[in-house]
Parts: sequence; structure tokens; C-alpha cells
Amino acid sequence: MDEYVQSEEFVRELTGCQDALFAFILSLLPVDDAARDVLQDTNVVLWRKAGEYRSGTRFLSWAFKVARLEVHAYYKKAARDRHVFDDSLLDSFADEAERRASDSGLPVRELEHCVKQLTDHQRELLAERYAPGSSVTAMAENRQQSAAAVSVTLSRIRRTLRECVSQRLSRGESK
Repeated sequence: MDEYVQSEEFVRELTGCQDALFAFILSLLPVDDAARDVLQDTNVVLWRKAGEYRSGTRFLSWAFKVARLEVHAYYKKAARDRHVFDDSLLDSFADEAERRASDSGLPVRELEHCVKQLTDHQRELLAERYAPGSSVTAMAENRQQSAAAVSVTLSRIRRTLRECVSQRLSRGESK
């Protein structure tokens, strides 16, 4: 296969999997800015290894493997933080996220759109809750609220997101 055609195919594969790749990384590293940094690092590694990609192979599986390694690297850099997952736990999360991503067409665009519709406060609560090592109890203590109040607020936010995503999917707004 001519080099130009191969590189064009690689670029199509790489750009076509960005949503799934970001969702995969975000499931392992649920802090938006960190996940975007890891996505960028993953893309750089994939680009550097473009010559290793063989047409006809499952690009997304390969990209997930590279992303998993980049998430591990991120956590190793952040090892000073006491909220770091050990490698076996991270691998089990990655296996589950990869399975879910390949089993379903994750409505990533819809979810991203719906998260953007939340208030800044709601987005901050979600980011805090899904940060590694976070708990409702710790959030409640930090906010001087009861754990029940924080749970109810988070539940309402998740319900709002579920309804928004469902509405967008039913109206065909994902395109």
C-alpha cells in the first residue's frame, strides 16, 4: 500500500475514534482537564507509532491499549497524590471501560453537550465527586453539609444528565 494512502487511512482512523478514546480515558481518569491531557499524549504516541499500524486491524483496540499505558503514566507522575489507583485496579477499570465502549456506541457527544448545559456549580460537584479517591462523605465535610444532602444533589444532577442524553438520542440530535 502506498505511504500516502496508508497515512490518510491512519488519520481517518485516528480522528474517527476521538470521542470513544476520550470517553475511555475519562472513565479511568474522571477529571476533564487531565483526561484531555492524556488524550493529547495518547494521540502523540499513536502518531509516532503510525508506521506500526496495519490496515485492516482494529484501530480502536490498539488506541485503547496506548491510552491505558498513558493513563498509567499519568498516575505514576501523580504518585505524590494519595488518591492514586494501583495498577491492577486501574487495569480492571480499563478492561471494563474498553468492554463497554466496544459493546455500545457510547453517546459521548450527547453527554458532553448535556454536561455543558449544567451550571458551573453542578459541573464542579461532578468533577469533585468523580475525582480519584473522592467520596460523598468527604464532599459533605468540605461543604459543611450532610452526606444525604450532597447525595440528593448529585442524584438530581445525574438524573438531569440522563434525561438530557435520552432526549437528544430520541430526537436524533447526535448527528
